[in-house]
Amino acid sequence: ARSRISCNVKQIVEGRREGSKGNSTGDFLDILISNSSLCDEERVSLVLDLLLGGYETTSMLMAMAAYFLGHSPSALEQLK
Repeated sequence: ARSRISCNVKQIVEGRREGSKGNSTGDFLDILISNSSLCDEERVSLVLDLLLGGYETTSMLMAMAAYFLGHSPSALEQLK
């Protein structure tokens, strides 16, 4: 089931990337697409993790915050 959902999300990401040239809505998916340090598989994984997080919402949020802060030294400095 995850692979079928993953395939659908990947198609959405690709469609959004092709269709949003200069027409960004500014939502979470646009932010993921604009992050050039992530590959499509990472983008899809993040979307699926958020969708299927269920009861682990707080731990997921903390893990994502740590992940993105680790990839953005300037954001980490601002947070400190």
